[in-house]
Amino acid sequence: MHYYHMTALNNLSSIVVQGLTPQNGDNGKLIGEEKVKVFFSEGFEGAVALYVDFDIVFDRIRKEQVKVADGFVRKKLLTSKNLSDFLGEGVYLRFDGTGIKNERNFENGCTDMTILPEMLSVCILRKECDNSIIFSRFEIIKYMMAKVQPEQIKYYGAIYEGSPNFIEATERIQEKVKKYYKDHQTEIIEYSNCDYICDFVRLKDFVDNFL
Repeated sequence: MHYYHMTALNNLSSIVVQGLTPQNGDNGKLIGEEKVKVFFSEGFEGAVALYVDFDIVFDRIRKEQVKVADGFVRKKLLTSKNLSDFLGEGVYLRFDGTGIKNERNFENGCTDMTILPEMLSVCILRKECDNSIIFSRFEIIKYMMAKVQPEQIKYYGAIYEGSPNFIEATERIQEKVKKYYKDHQTEIIEYSNCDYICDFVRLKDFVDNFL
């Protein structure tokens, strides 16, 4: 199983040296995360479910239906036009989950382990007709969505105090994803054909050649 971690471009210069180290950045604060961990999603399904949750929480905060404790994050969020503007340009990092204990669930997984730089690759899309490359996380997630049907996303994870009923959680997630797909179908359908191939570049090579 491959795990995916979404991060901003300006973080890569430190990640290529230190790897993914336990912390709680703006992404975590957006969804009310309190733990200091390395966070990730399992497979395309987990990455899609998490991104949809980010979008929902962003919208609720903008409508003042949810409060954000961190003042800096709240100010940045309220001055952002949309989720893409808030997150800024970035990439999806991929690593092999073998031997890494996921302490939570497939969507918002976490571990105390540092993920070494040499374990990390950057997700890219290659366009077959001209071999051009796209690495924006906002395009990568659309590709993932084009390859994953809502019905394929099923909740699973560790059992802990307060963990949800798996069947009920699956139903909630699938409904949220269906709504997102319907609202963004024009963007997603672009990646439903065979024009693009998902590929992976070693993090160091990506930093050396693309940044």
